[in-house]
Amino acid sequence: EVVYSFDAKTTCVDYVSPAYETVWGRSCESLYADTRTIRESVHRDDRQKILDAYVMQQAGKPTVVEFRIHRPDGQERWIADRAYPVVDVAGVVARVVGTAQDITARKLSEQALADSEKRYAALFEAGPTPMWVFDEETRGFLAVNLAAMEEYGYSRDEFLTMTLYDLRPVRHRALLDLQLSLRPSDVANKSRAPVLHKRKDGSEFWANPISRYVVYAGRQARFVVTTDVSAQVKAEKELQDHLFTLQRSSDAVQAITAHQNLEATMQEVADQARGVIGTHQAVVSLTVGGNWAQAITSLSLSDKYAAHRSYAVQADGSGICALVCETNRPVRLTQQDLETDPRWRGFGSEQHAHPAMRGWLAVPLTGRDGQNMGLLQLSDKYEGEFTLRDEYVAAELAQLASIAMENAGLFEQVRQLNASLEQKVAERTIALTRQEALFRALAEQAPEVIWNCDSTGQLTYLNRRWYELMGGTADEWLGARWFDAVHPDDRKEVAANWKSSYKKGDTFTGIRRLLAQDGTFHTMSYRASPVLDEQGQISFWVGIDTDITEIKATELALRRSNQELETFSYSVSHDLRSPLNTVAGFSSLLARHLHDNTDQKVQHYVSRIQAGVGQMGQLIEGLLALAQVSRVALLREVVDLSELAMDILERHQARDPTREVQVFIEEGLLVHGDPRLLRSVMDNLLGNAWKFSSRQSTSVITVGQCGDSQAFYVRDNGAGFDMAYADKLFGTFQRLHGVAEFPGTGIGLATVSRIILRHGGTIWADASPGEGATFFFTLPRPVGSNSTFAALN
Repeated sequence: EVVYSFDAKTTCVDYVSPAYETVWGRSCESLYADTRTIRESVHRDDRQKILDAYVMQQAGKPTVVEFRIHRPDGQERWIADRAYPVVDVAGVVARVVGTAQDITARKLSEQALADSEKRYAALFEAGPTPMWVFDEETRGFLAVNLAAMEEYGYSRDEFLTMTLYDLRPVRHRALLDLQLSLRPSDVANKSRAPVLHKRKDGSEFWANPISRYVVYAGRQARFVVTTDVSAQVKAEKELQDHLFTLQRSSDAVQAITAHQNLEATMQEVADQARGVIGTHQAVVSLTVGGNWAQAITSLSLSDKYAAHRSYAVQADGSGICALVCETNRPVRLTQQDLETDPRWRGFGSEQHAHPAMRGWLAVPLTGRDGQNMGLLQLSDKYEGEFTLRDEYVAAELAQLASIAMENAGLFEQVRQLNASLEQKVAERTIALTRQEALFRALAEQAPEVIWNCDSTGQLTYLNRRWYELMGGTADEWLGARWFDAVHPDDRKEVAANWKSSYKKGDTFTGIRRLLAQDGTFHTMSYRASPVLDEQGQISFWVGIDTDITEIKATELALRRSNQELETFSYSVSHDLRSPLNTVAGFSSLLARHLHDNTDQKVQHYVSRIQAGVGQMGQLIEGLLALAQVSRVALLREVVDLSELAMDILERHQARDPTREVQVFIEEGLLVHGDPRLLRSVMDNLLGNAWKFSSRQSTSVITVGQCGDSQAFYVRDNGAGFDMAYADKLFGTFQRLHGVAEFPGTGIGLATVSRIILRHGGTIWADASPGEGATFFFTLPRPVGSNSTFAALN
């Protein structure tokens, strides 16, 4: 805190405390020497405050002023100044004393608090769900967000004149009082039941409000977030209805099957179907041998149609009923469908006696032979139209009814069926025994190891081939003892494979080394599949092990042979350089020596020698580059293909400045790989694009990436090629154009392919003769990177 004193008339400072130097960053001597430094240090926008305060001080009034200053080091600080006038014996203000306190920290805190409040207000306003704050005492709204206004249809001004009661139906306001009497902490660990809310237009919906106590504008209030859960409530109701229907169906099954009498069974079917589906009318019609003239009918009506229970006119199976009986398929119609269907004839003269049909659901009654027995009709549902679920339930009840109504005449057939089934079971048991013996014999003769284990992995069977490879007896291998034979380096992987396959119920596959009792290791490729029981749980596993020891040895020998072949190719190509350079040098000397020779044959022979030497040199360089791809260790770092492409094409343009070329290179094509090898990739691909488009009046070369994948591409409008020969593109010494037409060695694309494969990528091409070619390739991406083009997509 700075203490100061100055002359009221001259404003000269006669005392300032040492704290002045800390706060103002200026020496006390400078202030004594020139009082104007005070005014100059004050922020331009705050200087009037100082002048106004000085006027008040001259009038003998104390002042309190907050203003900003600029220190010589560029800092800005806030100062709280309190000044007190001192009068002389004549009552005239003689001097002013005061204190100046650095309040920068407080000002910054106040600004941060204001900014924070603005941010929270913005979050509240932009929240995606309705939110509001209401007064705990008056229940009136203090603040609402935009989502609440959109959901409920009220403006902000309307909300601020309303209370919570205005959002509830009148019949639920007592419930609101009860809910508000509970503190949020009282229900924090309890399931919150949805409550009914009302919009401005009168529509109602189910909401799930969550509230917390807050202090808002100095008042006790609650902050509320609410969610529309109407869909959830509807789904739960539908689920409850479905469960109720299932329960009624279960009860109906017991009631229907309890009857031994046909008419009682039919009446029970009609009553139960009407109760389960929830309709006012149900009719069951049963024919005798398909003859509707002898049909039997049972009718079930609710109290709504009690006056029609004496209705006894028989259905004749014609009209719309034929849709069901002739096709043996359910039919579900609304009232409008009934009125417009040409096969619906109504009840004619019986219309006054028959109850009205508001919607219609009919399902066929089908015998065990698949022939139609009649139909079950339902109409006038309690609520809404008939649904697909109603159709499924009615179909199940109809099937049950068909069985129940046939059972009376089928008891003897059931006894005969039981006897037949017992015989079939015995025959099946014998067949299964024979089949098991057959499979066991096949397993024992198989050239591969075949094994079984239970659901826990305990081995229960090994065929003869196992013992031929591994030796020993069943007691030494079955159970978990076989695992001791697994090579120690393979056990962790085998165990992990087993856990993963067991958890997913997938095929158990892999390679493991097994130690036989004679001390030799066998490399085995194993594959096992789970066998599931009736509940879909794993019952046991069946597996096959194939001895691939010799295959692995062959692979190793082949790999070594390939390495030796690459080394030989590299060595030969390298050793050919020296004699070829000699031939090239002497051929150049010979060409200069024979420059004045007019014999055309001599000139032709010399040019042929030089062309051959040049072609051989390119071939050797290509072979060395191809061999180097496999020999060099990969150095992985972030590589910008866009920069590589630009550099390479600029070099081509510099070598051929008169050529018309349009270049399009997408920016930010970043990959993760070896910069030397990837430059070779781009050199070859762009060199081909430059070469094969050279005969166009204007060459067009494009480098980019596909918007819907991770592939890059190099495209030109050059000669192209026939895709029928695309499989030869990436082979060594494969060319689709003659050397005279386009020079080259046929090694470049093979080198590109090998580099891409070493990086774990793929390469392919698309082209048409005369329409250019596009080469696509994939490479690893740097973590978190992407190109501008892909980001926009």
